[in-house]
Amino acid sequence: MNPSLLAAQAIILFAFFFRSFSGFGGALLSIPLLALLFPLKFIVPVESCLEVALSILLVPGAVRRVDRANLLRLLAGAVPGSLVGVFLLASWANRHMEIVLGVAVIGVGLFFLRNTPSAAVVSSRWGLAAGFAGGVLGGMFGTSGPAYVAFLSSQALDKAAFRSTLIVLFAVEYAWRLGLYAHQGLLEYQGLQLALTLLPALVAATLLGHFVHLRVGEKVFRKWVAVFLLVSGTLCLF
Repeated sequence: MNPSLLAAQAIILFAFFFRSFSGFGGALLSIPLLALLFPLKFIVPVESCLEVALSILLVPGAVRRVDRANLLRLLAGAVPGSLVGVFLLASWANRHMEIVLGVAVIGVGLFFLRNTPSAAVVSSRWGLAAGFAGGVLGGMFGTSGPAYVAFLSSQALDKAAFRSTLIVLFAVEYAWRLGLYAHQGLLEYQGLQLALTLLPALVAATLLGHFVHLRVGEKVFRKWVAVFLLVSGTLCLF
């Protein structure tokens, strides 16, 4: 098997293990490393295909625990934000995008080094702005999670509602965004082939993440992920 394909399988296995474990982080962990192997404009739509496939597995168990009010606020911002982000993905030079992505990922890695997410409650009206920011980042890099996580972690949700709201939010957003990528000609046949090839790693990672969800301390795991983000973000800069 092609060494790049083997590396991509390993990246997807790790990234989507964390996605299944926590409800977010699949693109945040996979895109910076996959961008070292493939052009960013090629790999972002591929990762979105995997996110849609993952949603089919996760959404049925999450729907009942969703915080509907915050979900609708975030989606109201994410839909137009995605339009802007996809336009920028189609327009920008690949190298410039990699630098911006590297800086953003390093920032999120530093955020993850905190012991716990913020417990402070801020006005829910910020949900629209957080959704727009997440949509722009998601359309450009497939990494909308940081904006959504920052907002939802400030809404004093319990763990189940936090995770479930993210799962359903990503399901809707990625399906919408995938249509935008196809419309812009960014989703190609070769990308669909790669997504199908990576699907077994996605399924294995999802099952493993669900299995260890209640068996591994999240604080320790977050610290390891923070280090991983700092390293992968730094690699995008060079």
